[in-house]
Amino acid sequence: MSISLGYDPKSKTVSLGQGVDDASLALEVKQLNTLTAELIASGSDVPAVPTMQTFNKDLSVMIKKLYEGGVQAFKTGKFEDSAKQFSIGIEMISRRHKFESFQGTLQELSLFLMSRADAYLKTKEYLKAFNDADMLIGMMNCTPDNFLRRGVANFFLGNYEAARADYQRGLSFSENNVRLQTELNIVLDKILEENGDYL
Repeated sequence: MSISLGYDPKSKTVSLGQGVDDASLALEVKQLNTLTAELIASGSDVPAVPTMQTFNKDLSVMIKKLYEGGVQAFKTGKFEDSAKQFSIGIEMISRRHKFESFQGTLQELSLFLMSRADAYLKTKEYLKAFNDADMLIGMMNCTPDNFLRRGVANFFLGNYEAARADYQRGLSFSENNVRLQTELNIVLDKILEENGDYL
């Protein structure tokens, strides 16, 4: 099977030829163009080894200010503003160069996702809170507070069995966590009530 590719020397991008309708190939070409653009923007033939020392410090300062602004808005009860600040911060984190240290990016992203999930829980946007908590669990699956966040979101979405499972998983990492135990008791009572067994 032959595939025709095009190359634009002005924009330095590769494109699929006419009549090629392959979604996975189109995605690979898009990723190739993204990496090529980032490599060209780095200004060197070979990108530097990704370390915390080569992390973009200017972007880090802006991201830190957004985080502090979001935390301040959260403390003053402006939960919608807080969620917006954290969302902007997450957008900035996702714009980091692909050749930067993933360890630093992951730390920033997890901090913002935790905070935004908490803000979404306060604004009763439970599906968004669930999505953030679910992503956090995929990134850091040994953190009990992330199971608490997803469990609370599940509870308010009416997914009581899923909430129970989340609280129990969180307790498996921190069996003396009072908040997880309290929430587990609440959801167990709710499950009994839903089943008609509650007195």
